Amino acid sequence: MLPDGLAADLLSPAEGSILLTLLPSARTAARLMAGTCSCDLFIERRGGVRGEEAELRRIYRSLGVSRDGVIRALERHRKAGRVRHSPERWSLLVAAFVAEHARNAGPTLFLRQLSADGRPVPPKESVITVPVRDVRAEPSGWLADGRPTLVVRSA
Repeated sequence: MLPDGLAADLLSPAEGSILLTLLPSARTAARLMAGTCSCDLFIERRGGVRGEEAELRRIYRSLGVSRDGVIRALERHRKAGRVRHSPERWSLLVAAFVAEHARNAGPTLFLRQLSADGRPVPPKESVITVPVRDVRAEPSGWLADGRPTLVVRSA
């Protein structure tokens, strides 16, 4: 069901508990990965120039990540996945996965967060509900940073 190039890693019980409180009916929490991080889903790699790293550094600094944490995160980011797509193509592939998952598994919570160590942090925003039709209609805009989003078959 996952698009080629994506993997779902189960979160540890401690990490998962942060997200499972947002959707008490859920039993598992997972992280979607494209290679060793998920940045490729949202940030365009710019060949050998590494322009995306400047953007990541800016984001990590705004999150208060230590210099060592930023270095570790960038090293993980540099290990690109074997399948490369533009963020627009990833958006289409992920939206198709999300729609299929909602059809098969029912309501599912998604949270897009950037953290240097890849661990979830409690979101500051409340959960919003988005129907699958909105995910399909706006594949690159339905999931905002830091906003827990419950995808349902219909609203």
